[in-house]
Amino acid sequence: MTLSRTSLAFTLLTVLACSQFTLGQDQTSPAATSYKYSAVNFSGASATLGTAIDNQGETVGYYTGASCSQTDCGFSDVKGTFTPIECALENETRVYDISNKGEIIGTYTYFGGVHGFILQGNASCFDIVDPLGSSYTDARGVNDSGEIVGFYIDSANNAQGFLYNGSKETYTTISCAGFTNTLAYGINDAGEIVGAVGSSDTGPFSAFVYKSGKCTTFSFPKATSTTAIGVNKSGQISGDYTDSSGVNHGFLRTGSSFQSINYPASNGTLGYHLNDKGQIAGIYSDKTNAVHGFVATPK
Repeated sequence: MTLSRTSLAFTLLTVLACSQFTLGQDQTSPAATSYKYSAVNFSGASATLGTAIDNQGETVGYYTGASCSQTDCGFSDVKGTFTPIECALENETRVYDISNKGEIIGTYTYFGGVHGFILQGNASCFDIVDPLGSSYTDARGVNDSGEIVGFYIDSANNAQGFLYNGSKETYTTISCAGFTNTLAYGINDAGEIVGAVGSSDTGPFSAFVYKSGKCTTFSFPKATSTTAIGVNKSGQISGDYTDSSGVNHGFLRTGSSFQSINYPASNGTLGYHLNDKGQIAGIYSDKTNAVHGFVATPK
């Protein structure tokens, strides 16, 4: 089985707990860059998911259990000091990205719907709701200019990407021709947008790069599904792919070269956002299928 990233039912933790990660061998040549892997675990949490790291080393993500009063709570981790993030009075808060200016964005449930948010401090969450998305707008990536990307669910129940310009309060739909579903996950300061496209919200997916109105798709070599999540100022792209055995791996694409990102001795790895130093945040499943966050730092 493959792992869907659309979270249309907001069930990622359940998916991970159902052992969709499977131990397997990488299909590519040895990695060109070696990494030091550091686990990210919110104390007392039953699951921790790392989603992004900024240039200063602040890591964000979300967790379940521990001190969380909701089903899931976001967090910020600065040198091992964790701060919970909860959008007040809501059911779930999931943090997905942080800019190098400290702007944190994510998604929370809201009276039966799903809204993107910008954290404004003291658990104050400013709504991001695409006018075409009715009750579902999912914010996934932010750059240093405050531009935010994500996706909404249209009237046909398909996912369409969006770009939100906060200073102008405008939304632009990101839709790659030839696919019913376009999901935008990351954006850099040059305006390059990355994500995934497919004919179904559950995949399989091809990754894409969107710039100046043009979508270019790509896939990890021999992968059955590929999703791009993060893109930094150098144009490096992080994400994950599923191999022919159903195994999940993170990846880094530099130019036209690919390499796998695999947390040591894990059952599976998902890559999320990366910073300009090439550090990658992500998720891995251990031998007991418990879910942990991580940061991979180039040696």
